[in-house]
Amino acid sequence: MSDQDKYVLAIDLGTSSAKVGLFSAGGEAFGWEVEPVPLYLLPNGGAEQDPGEWWGAITAASKRLLGKAPALRDAVIAICASTHGYGIVPVDRAGNCLMRAMIWLDARGAEHVRKLVAGPLQIAGYDVAKLLRWIRLTGGAPLLSGKDDFGHMLFIKRERPEIYRNTFKFLDVLDYVNFRLTGRYVTTCDSVVARWVTDNRDPERIVYHDGLIRASTIDRDKFPDICRSIDVLGPLQARVVDELGLKREVQVVAGAFDIPAAAIGSGALSNYAAHIYLGTSSWIAVHLPFKKTDLFSTMASLPCAIPDRFLLMAAQETAGGNLTWLRDNLLYHDDALLRAQKPGDFFAALNEVAAHTPAGSHGLIFTPWLYGERAPVDDGWIRAGIHNLSLENTRSDIVRAVMEGVAFNTRWILEPVEKFCGRAMGAINMIGGGANSAPWCQIHADVLNRPTRQVKDPVLANARGAALIAWVGLGLLSFADIPERIKYQNEFQPNPGNRDLYDRLFAEFVNLYKQNKSIYERLNRNRR
Repeated sequence: MSDQDKYVLAIDLGTSSAKVGLFSAGGEAFGWEVEPVPLYLLPNGGAEQDPGEWWGAITAASKRLLGKAPALRDAVIAICASTHGYGIVPVDRAGNCLMRAMIWLDARGAEHVRKLVAGPLQIAGYDVAKLLRWIRLTGGAPLLSGKDDFGHMLFIKRERPEIYRNTFKFLDVLDYVNFRLTGRYVTTCDSVVARWVTDNRDPERIVYHDGLIRASTIDRDKFPDICRSIDVLGPLQARVVDELGLKREVQVVAGAFDIPAAAIGSGALSNYAAHIYLGTSSWIAVHLPFKKTDLFSTMASLPCAIPDRFLLMAAQETAGGNLTWLRDNLLYHDDALLRAQKPGDFFAALNEVAAHTPAGSHGLIFTPWLYGERAPVDDGWIRAGIHNLSLENTRSDIVRAVMEGVAFNTRWILEPVEKFCGRAMGAINMIGGGANSAPWCQIHADVLNRPTRQVKDPVLANARGAALIAWVGLGLLSFADIPERIKYQNEFQPNPGNRDLYDRLFAEFVNLYKQNKSIYERLNRNRR
């Protein structure tokens, strides 16, 4: 069988769904399937998902996809996954989940993080000595919002002590999927970062640091072994082979969590090449040849899927999630008083509305902070808002303002990203479900004043990235080969006619945060 006749079954487990695709070595998708995954929002900032429902969605989508082309089952030579990160699954010695996973949105550990990182001499809430050690060794530090593995593990130890005692390993989301595939307890160099207990100074040798583990107060034996994204973990477990009808020789490659995987699938692999992901959340990511931390913008370059490289990741809490909120809670809320029929393709309708609404949304500004923000400010108290609303505004203005608000927040992130990198970005690759929207890509080009390139099948970027990682791990491709294999649907140039307008609105967008951040904290601090 030639390489052209072989496929990788790639898994992309996102917050809202599991996507599974079959990919060739050229990064082309033979086909793909999607299965939804429930999200459980709880009081006091809780956000959970059921790992059993993750696995059920992955296997259901895989079976449907493989059922479409039974002849290709024998052509599958590997499986590789990408998942959302910053989530924790405590499992016992048999691999049974002891509770639902605390995912990246979960902020219940914030109080415990703040107590642990505090000290007599503080900067931005951290003891100076502790912060300097974290930054020197890891490149970052535990999030004060509690929305990372560190915060989740502390919450479980402090508030679920029985679960903590029975925990054999704390697995991140990717770790759990790989455990279900292979039976091995491992974590990748990129996904282990959010536990803040590793020495990351040499990207080709990420190791646990005993001092940081002691500082975390988490027992050393509860951390899984570390591997690289391109490492072959071994063959599929027999039960998975039988369930999916694959060959027993199918290998599992470790993969990466969503941001490093998307960076591969976006084609932006060269140093200083950038991509923007538009999904439920959003981010800007840039591969870099150096480790660096910027305390003032809460940004750092951290280990990634490429073993000799670092990745700068600046994440926005909610992006496309704002459009989903707009649909489900404002435009088409299903209640007894106001009930409207949703259009068959809601997002296509949004694109049409946005395309026919003038830039600037007739003065409306939307701040997209529905669940707080991560970058360029780590602020769990701020919230979204529609500002400067008047009797003259329409629903169309609100729709476009939501899209522009996400782009304004991205521009707010881009400025410190470019300062961090020491240079301005060139054309930026756009991926994720939101990048299917030509109007939204154009809005980003105009607001950022940068050309944007719409990657072909942008919703498949994470799965494509996982597949390409597998091809590299199997020795059939190199990372240097990948950029030329990524195809683009369109390139959008900034419209100079919108420059002054968007500069003015962006300045006020930032002012809205500065003027109102203390109000948001007073309103929301006591609601948890």
